[in-house]
Amino acid sequence: MKLSFGKDKKLKSQKAIEKIFYDGKNFHRFPVRAVYFYDADLEQEFKIGVSVPKKKFKKAVDRNLLKRRMREAFRLNQENLKLNGKLNIMFIYSGKEILPYSEIEKSMVALFGFLNSISDAHIENK
Repeated sequence: MKLSFGKDKKLKSQKAIEKIFYDGKNFHRFPVRAVYFYDADLEQEFKIGVSVPKKKFKKAVDRNLLKRRMREAFRLNQENLKLNGKLNIMFIYSGKEILPYSEIEKSMVALFGFLNSISDAHIENK
């Protein structure tokens, strides 16, 4: 499998992001929270976005570092994500301090397992 995080996997639509936060469901595995929304109109299997709150990390350098770490954890472990549904997912860093990459990666892998089970549930409900 090609380990890339291309444009086709990036969640960029403002409408889709707003819909995730208004109608989506969320779950948490410290230090990352995932908010997802099942979108039947989505062409791709999934699209993801990452976010770090400005309220907790004032410096853009720190926010960018954490976003890079979350994207890299996703990119390297995306083969574990076996989604059967069409999901839009936002990963939000919820820690109060900058944690090492290994902790962020563990959290992302744990979230992938939960997302896989959610995806299977959406397919069964059709």
